Amino acid sequence: MKEKSPIEKNAEQRQIDLLATALNEAANAGGYWLNAAGKGYPKFYPRGVSVSPYNALFMTLHSDSNGCKTNLFTLYSDAKARGTSVREHEQGVPFLFYNWNRYVNRNNPEEIISREAYLELDAEQQKQYKGLHNREIRTLFNIDQTTFPFVDKETYDEVLSRDGSAVERGFSEADERQLHVRFNSFLQKMRDNLVPVRSDGSGMPHYETDRDAVYMPRQRDFEHYNDYVQEALRQIVSATGHQQRLAREGMVMKNGMAPSEDAVKRERLVVEVASGIKMLEMGLPARLSEESLGLVDFWTRELKEDPNLMDALESDVNNALEVIRKAERGEKVEYATLRNRRQTTEMRGQLPGHFFVADEIRQHPSKEGKTLVIVIDPSSKSADVILPAGASPDVDNEIPGMNKARIGRALRKEGIETVRFFNSGGVLGYRPDDSYFAGKQVSLARMNNWAMEVISTLDVSSAVKRSAEVGFDRVQMIQDDKNRWALYLKPENTPGYSVYPDKEDVNRFFSTLKQSMDNLDKVRMELAHKYHTLAEVKPDLKVDLFSSHMQGIDLNRIQRVCVFKSKEDGPQCAATIDGEKLQPRSVTPQQWQRMWLAEDKTEYKRHLAATLFADVLRRGQSQEETSAEKQEKEDANQQATAQTSGKGDTRPEMEAQRKFWDELKGKHPDAMQLVRVGNAYRLFNDDAVRGAEILRLQLVKHDESPDKGIAASVEFPAELLDACLPKLVKAGERVAISMLPESMGRPAARQNEAEQETQKGIHR
Repeated sequence: MKEKSPIEKNAEQRQIDLLATALNEAANAGGYWLNAAGKGYPKFYPRGVSVSPYNALFMTLHSDSNGCKTNLFTLYSDAKARGTSVREHEQGVPFLFYNWNRYVNRNNPEEIISREAYLELDAEQQKQYKGLHNREIRTLFNIDQTTFPFVDKETYDEVLSRDGSAVERGFSEADERQLHVRFNSFLQKMRDNLVPVRSDGSGMPHYETDRDAVYMPRQRDFEHYNDYVQEALRQIVSATGHQQRLAREGMVMKNGMAPSEDAVKRERLVVEVASGIKMLEMGLPARLSEESLGLVDFWTRELKEDPNLMDALESDVNNALEVIRKAERGEKVEYATLRNRRQTTEMRGQLPGHFFVADEIRQHPSKEGKTLVIVIDPSSKSADVILPAGASPDVDNEIPGMNKARIGRALRKEGIETVRFFNSGGVLGYRPDDSYFAGKQVSLARMNNWAMEVISTLDVSSAVKRSAEVGFDRVQMIQDDKNRWALYLKPENTPGYSVYPDKEDVNRFFSTLKQSMDNLDKVRMELAHKYHTLAEVKPDLKVDLFSSHMQGIDLNRIQRVCVFKSKEDGPQCAATIDGEKLQPRSVTPQQWQRMWLAEDKTEYKRHLAATLFADVLRRGQSQEETSAEKQEKEDANQQATAQTSGKGDTRPEMEAQRKFWDELKGKHPDAMQLVRVGNAYRLFNDDAVRGAEILRLQLVKHDESPDKGIAASVEFPAELLDACLPKLVKAGERVAISMLPESMGRPAARQNEAEQETQKGIHR
């Protein structure tokens, strides 16, 4: 998790203080901990802009703790501009402002694009990315902390009558009736779009995970209507945490580790906070249940000791309420399994099809035998009729014994409502993918007078199964070296690979694991099919987490590797490199887990050693290259000295080379321009500075500025190209190799050698 700045840490501590104080004081306030006065939802004054649920929570807690009459807030600068400055010694409340300026690929965490690039994508491409927020902390003040009540009392009183507490607004019986209507409408939307809400005679409100249903006692069993409303909200918030609906991110906040037994208590905090904010939206006070009052000490301790809890709480509360808001808007909250199946089916449509069934069908229709093939879909009561070649389904081109009208009537007598005709080949041929035949009946038939006679039935089940299912030898969640979760897939008879799943799927997997649901294997295979199909459609999403990816490292220098577990130090890796046995180094739990999954464990251990002992390998490689590079450097320096001395005025030649270099840079500005000049290759200006650093050559500076001529250059003998070019490429540079034309003022001895040279292309 990204390290917080001092400002963010101070803001979080202020939030913790507000929340912990409110929870602890609830015991002495009849359980009330939020919005006891019944104020409205927090807004900016005077624009009326609402805020996110998490911000609304702390703005209200701040308002409550300061005895403010409204939940209207303002920035210091805005208050001052209106002539109602913040009063002296007033403390504000931190407001979390998110600036969404970067977006990351959901399945490739290394790919991050700007907001401008994101907005240029079409709607379908944008779905592949999610926003990365840049959090800013701003300070807000309640209008009661300003001079507003004194500067313009008349306007302030109007504001109170509209946005003040229940007392200030004058809560009436009509408001009570409106509340009943509003909440009944809310419950109906929850029933229709989110979760069943049923009456229960046990007298105990509860949410059943297995049945995925909320059970509520009758309204008259509650002392006050507000208690009935909040208890219903608690249970509905609990339902948003179902592993098929919205996995709690808090369950995987600590590097994705499965949650402890305290997770249930933390989940209860999410339920109380989210339901309390929903009560706030309705202008009602929120109170803790008797069960929750007993958890306040635990919550207070966790808030102060766990640095990740506030981030988890923010994510879970905002997400839970967003799911509820979707249901309120009339959006059906779809189970994750159904959504994943639909996405998998859509992606499979982009894969190359299998046509074993269609190829078999086209062999059977016959003019001579008067036979045809019928494909019946019982669910839609439709049939595809495949006729012999030449019997066009769109024109009056009948074959004796195969009149389409008679065929249609015969099928309709058997309950078929829709009949489509095809030829066995040609433009109007019949060639659906094998998956099309799932659940369909395929028969060879012919007309017998006015009835359809089935000759035989074609069994297509094996072909359909091959097209729709992929077997897996292994499916497992693993972590990379940055603690990011990846799904490792090993399809049958195919090399394994990893894919980074959406965070929602990772959360659902661990939520299912935590809740001890009996469908964990189903979820595992569901995700396997989804991400296998995605990787087939987009092969660049496949990730190899079993190689070292260390550039320029010769694995053959690693003679022996031993990975073992030590009682004192945990997993260790010992290696023999260049004949020297090195002291063991620690292996992370992630690396240890991947070793047991690796298809070639010996090769994985070599790559693991390359990662752990990279400094040793690089140091040894540098020593090997030192002698050769030293000689190269001396030769190149001597040649550079000879070329820059005793030549008289080289200004015309340099000017010509500058113009040539400018033209090359204009064509390929992102590439280093390596120019062949006689028996040497030269780099100029910025390219020369970078090249001298990579190749360890002496930089030659000229008495010119880059905008007027050649300010710097470096060169090496042409015969060293094969040694120098790979070094430039390995350093991440694009290199364009060109030949200086004869007209650029080079010595005649060099011109003849270059007569046949042309542009040699760009090397990566």
